[in-house]
Amino acid sequence: MSGWILALDASTSRSVLAIGQAGSPDLVSDVEDDSANQASARLQARIEALLGRAGVRARELTAIGCGRGPGTFTGTRVAVATAKGLALGLGVPIVPVSTLAALAASVPATRAVMPLLDARRGEVYGALFDTRAGDVVAGSPERCATLPDLLAAFAEALGDVPAHLVGPGVTVQIEHVPPGWVTSALPGPSDDGLWSATMAAHARGEAVDAADIDAVYLRQSYAELGVNTPKRKPFKSPFIAG
Repeated sequence: MSGWILALDASTSRSVLAIGQAGSPDLVSDVEDDSANQASARLQARIEALLGRAGVRARELTAIGCGRGPGTFTGTRVAVATAKGLALGLGVPIVPVSTLAALAASVPATRAVMPLLDARRGEVYGALFDTRAGDVVAGSPERCATLPDLLAAFAEALGDVPAHLVGPGVTVQIEHVPPGWVTSALPGPSDDGLWSATMAAHARGEAVDAADIDAVYLRQSYAELGVNTPKRKPFKSPFIAG
């Protein structure tokens, strides 16, 4: 576990880049919050700028950590495609990183962490993680459901101890948060959270060939379902008869 590693995630409105060396506390990062979810379009230029700031040449990279979702469909696709192109060009492996794991590692924890991402349609993406020992360990499968359904599914794993809910999904499901539970409505993973999740996956030997990484969506998009959901109501011109 030596050499430079670049990690990126664009599955939320907060896109994150981080570069460092395994085992070193020094991290150079670029975090951009964009509620319009357009930051992923600038990933290539931001990566080049980040490498310049870190004083690292691309050929010095030994692996690419990539947030593989779940999250926004476009941002996740762009991040995975960018990571694949870079890894293939450099001949290095990719470390697939759960965006939920990166989000869970973005807050200090004294209990189980349940990261929540807004999945729209009244649902959230969520899972349980334990980050208390300096690792990022999954405690449940990743699911797409309403918060009450997630709480019911994770009830046995949680027992009587409330989880720490973190992420943008907290806001959209706030009415379902049990009283007294700790919440952190972050817009997405932090640079430290992404880096911790990347290092944990790297240490577990989860690096793969660039051709073998796939985005994780947990459900089909509206386009895949064949559902047309226009963002604006139909408009009829008063100048057209009929």
